[in-house]
Amino acid sequence: MASGKVTYCIDTSSLLHAWFRAYPPKRFSSLWGALDRLIEDGRLVASIEVFHELKKKDDDVFAWAKVRKEAMFREIDDDVQEEVIRIMQAYPKLVDTGKGKSGGDPFVIAQALASRPRLVVITQEAGGSADKPKIPFVCDQEGIRHINLLALIEEEDWTF
Repeated sequence: MASGKVTYCIDTSSLLHAWFRAYPPKRFSSLWGALDRLIEDGRLVASIEVFHELKKKDDDVFAWAKVRKEAMFREIDDDVQEEVIRIMQAYPKLVDTGKGKSGGDPFVIAQALASRPRLVVITQEAGGSADKPKIPFVCDQEGIRHINLLALIEEEDWTF
């Protein structure tokens, strides 16, 4: 179903999941090459907040992100900031700094909402509810399509 037109916005959990659990670069270098082609084509982006989260998490993933910072990571503009404010008002439990719950999530969602056309969110998170919102729940409420990494591979019709 590769359209060549869909642009994706990836969250921190997806990059960490791919790097450490599902598709480590040492074993899946061709997948990381395919991701690089999406980045080069401007079709895989992330909020600068994801970059900041990666900086706190792991040196290897952050080193990968640093090389791609200019091409992949988007600064927070006024449209994204307005969406973040609205998202946090609508879903105040999306971020729980006391529990270290991802502060980047509203920025990933806001990036997708503020972009034209809207971006497809890539996340490894699942579920969520009004009481315990997660990216997929908020995306569903906001009418944003979301997929996981395996669905991205299938959607882009990649074979490794």
